[in-house]
Amino acid sequence: MTTSDTGNDRNQCSTREDEREKLRDFVAYTLTSARGLYREPLSYGPMRMVDALEKALALIASCGLSDPTMDATLGIIRENRWRAGTDPVGFAKALDDATVQLVRITVADEENS
Repeated sequence: MTTSDTGNDRNQCSTREDEREKLRDFVAYTLTSARGLYREPLSYGPMRMVDALEKALALIASCGLSDPTMDATLGIIRENRWRAGTDPVGFAKALDDATVQLVRITVADEENS
């Protein structure tokens, strides 16, 4: 799958400077989010980590690499993101479900290679 298939063309890195700027934005987001956690409710931690994961995957996709299995795995989390603040147990279950799906995909890929 290419970035054209996923509709991420507008995020496509066109130059090394674009890539560097996107990487800098990602690092800034991650650092400020980590610092912000000292002032935020405990339930924000998992949400911030998932946000950082999504931003990392978007950055990788914008540079020409994407993986549909990652998108499918994150789909579980996206559908349940709203639970993070009001239903942390439900959000934790969604994280477990996404992890199990990723393990199944990884094992199947290894068996087929």
